[in-house]
Amino acid sequence: MGVTVSGSLDPQGPVAEAIADLWWLMLALGVAVFAVFAVLLALALVRRSGSGPPPDERRHQRWLLGWGVIGPTVVIAVVFVATVVAMRAIPRDAPPGALVIEVTGHQFWYEVRYPEQQVTTRNELHLPVGRPVALRLTSADVIHSFWVPPLAGKTDMLPDGVNTMVVQADEPGRHRSRCAEFCGLYHADMQLTVVAEPAAAFDTWVEGLR
Repeated sequence: MGVTVSGSLDPQGPVAEAIADLWWLMLALGVAVFAVFAVLLALALVRRSGSGPPPDERRHQRWLLGWGVIGPTVVIAVVFVATVVAMRAIPRDAPPGALVIEVTGHQFWYEVRYPEQQVTTRNELHLPVGRPVALRLTSADVIHSFWVPPLAGKTDMLPDGVNTMVVQADEPGRHRSRCAEFCGLYHADMQLTVVAEPAAAFDTWVEGLR
């Protein structure tokens, strides 16, 4: 199975889906605002180049109030509400029965430990499809950043603490992850392969390591 060519706009889990929905909404609003601005600018240039009666000052003030104050306020309010909704959709605590995996960043590799299964891997993370997973992220040296775009956003890996990221892979596949925080000379070589596979295949993989 090769590495799946996917990114944050091709979500493979609920967390990444919430982030992607927010991005598409912001893109749509940005395109709409730009289109309105372009039309108004074109109308203004056409009217300015022609001859006609002097402009109505009160009408200009109404346009300024509507498109310069009320319009941006509505757009910002929509983005704010959508952002809050997306943040609430991202779980902070793992639900009961979640698989716990400890991921430690090193210069310049990942140590992946499965406490319950008592196995450890290097630069390879396996996830059972459809099951919530609590990734306990930390660092053995400097600050790293864990990021698997099709599954979730970025989370820092700190040498003085543990951050928990809750993810769930809804589809089988292999994804490439790179450290998202400059961590030294060989930062670009710090990569992690994430394998999402059915629960039976995951259990078989664990038994093979044992």
